[in-house]
Amino acid sequence: MVIVPAHAQAPTFTSPVSTPADLDVGTISSTATDVTIVDQAVLFYNPATSGPSITLSASVDDGSGNAFDSYQWNTVSSDGTETLIAGQTTLSLTATALAPGYHKYRVYGVVDNGDGTVTCQSDEYEDIILFVLPELTVTTLTDLNGNPAGYCVADIPMTPINLSVSTIAADYTGNTNGYTNPTGSDFAVNYNWYANLEGGTANPIDLGDTATYDVIIAEEGTYTFYVEVTYVVKTDSEGSRDYVVFTDAVEDGAGNPLEVVVTPIPGAPTITIGSTTE
Repeated sequence: MVIVPAHAQAPTFTSPVSTPADLDVGTISSTATDVTIVDQAVLFYNPATSGPSITLSASVDDGSGNAFDSYQWNTVSSDGTETLIAGQTTLSLTATALAPGYHKYRVYGVVDNGDGTVTCQSDEYEDIILFVLPELTVTTLTDLNGNPAGYCVADIPMTPINLSVSTIAADYTGNTNGYTNPTGSDFAVNYNWYANLEGGTANPIDLGDTATYDVIIAEEGTYTFYVEVTYVVKTDSEGSRDYVVFTDAVEDGAGNPLEVVVTPIPGAPTITIGSTTE
């Protein structure tokens, strides 16, 4: 029997990207047409390490009683071109410093007759598709709605100042394998807005997790604002990786930090008698 391998597909994302399945990541054999989704195939990019590392392991046999003596590992570019990873013949491959975006690795099994005079490499193979989440650049938008950047505590604007995220850009400049990657706006993300009072940053005020924020502050003081954006497709469950949180300080439209000054209602003045003339 001759098996004609199916053409292994390039990864295709589905917007909005909110689960690993939307990124089409996981394993696919040469005889399959659909990817088996593997959640762990989505990785965060950490600039401190120039990208994540991952260890991939092949099976010891083909499931039909043929044990492999060695392996051939290749990378696969977007046009299907395979590039041999030289010297990599063991069942495990460790990939390091992965750039943001898609990566595809392919493994073939090799058997020999024991003395190295006859070697047979499999025609079939298995691929694994990985995706490294890129760094995001968040840009906010301020709409004063005709208001000054401040008000009396007794006169909260009827149409408040509106803060929103205007763009989310994804950086794939370090990846040259040619795959089509999702844009920043293709990702489903979580938002959280914060305010700092009187320039202090140690204890920010949590303003909520909506996509936009209407400035309705009834406590006196001078406030600045920023937003945090995080991925939905893969979360920082430990809460300890600051490189998965993307922050933008809110500006006033002129490139300066937006400051909203909430002025207190003064108390009554007192009267004293000064000089007199009779």
